[in-house]
Amino acid sequence: MFFITGRGRSGTWLLQSILDTHPDICVSPEALFIIHLYEKYRSVKNWTEKRKTIFIDDLLSEEKLVEWWQTSCDTLSGLLAKYPLESHFSALCKAVYYEYACRNDKVNTRLLGDKNPEYSLYIPQLSELYPEAKFIHLVRDPRANFLSYQKVDFDMNSTAALAYRWKLYNRDIVQLQERMPDKILIIHYEKLLTETQTTLEQICAFLEVDFLPELLEFYKFSKNIFSWNHKITQPIDPRKADAWKTEILPQDEATIYRICGQIAEELGYPTSLTPRLRMQDISGWTLGILTSWLEKTLFKLPLRLRATILKAYRKRTKVLS
Repeated sequence: MFFITGRGRSGTWLLQSILDTHPDICVSPEALFIIHLYEKYRSVKNWTEKRKTIFIDDLLSEEKLVEWWQTSCDTLSGLLAKYPLESHFSALCKAVYYEYACRNDKVNTRLLGDKNPEYSLYIPQLSELYPEAKFIHLVRDPRANFLSYQKVDFDMNSTAALAYRWKLYNRDIVQLQERMPDKILIIHYEKLLTETQTTLEQICAFLEVDFLPELLEFYKFSKNIFSWNHKITQPIDPRKADAWKTEILPQDEATIYRICGQIAEELGYPTSLTPRLRMQDISGWTLGILTSWLEKTLFKLPLRLRATILKAYRKRTKVLS
């Protein structure tokens, strides 16, 4: 197993599409079922047929498995029936990834990948479930990330709130990499655009697979295409790396660096402006903190309540139909 993490709008869809082109790798589209079911099933040691049936029902409450993965109850039932009573939660989750790989003509794949920005907040838990797993964490300039979020319907539109959200998703990654240097690779989105082959060679070496030139033609085979990620059907344009420089307003940049400047500079994104926070940004900053707290609290709620909240949110933001 390996996981692609990073703040949304930082190239996670792009990297998922590229790596999924590799014959030895299958990277599924995002679905939050591991953390969605973590609290309820992580300690289960007796997987009776009844419990497996409930588990499958709970799995499919993550609607992305149905809409994006095209997973069915019958398929999962047949697969999980083969697993013994003493199986671990992590093994049954891995089976779900493998079932997706098989349906996508990758029966002999060596690596199962999961692309999920939200999993940036759960790397320790995922590492506990999968001790051998590796993590590729994408970082993007917070100024570019802010502008990108303003062009989509999900998350929020406040400068201060988006800056705090960027900080939340990236603040621990350097320390985690220092603790687990062989398991975490930090990739800059800008280098993925401007030094594509070199960056992909680095990623392939990290995953211990061969770099293949056809990875550069990923856009010919892209799947799961939506309004917010349609650029994965096009060749990489290195000019996109610096496009934000002509769009960012100085007052927004100053606000962004007041909130996440230390981490931004630590990750290689300095600014020449004096960081400051405007009075009108305080409410946005508070909103970002509150939203982030709610996001973490969501996965502590009862499973069915959480599924209902996620469904309503995804419908409102048009992530799912």
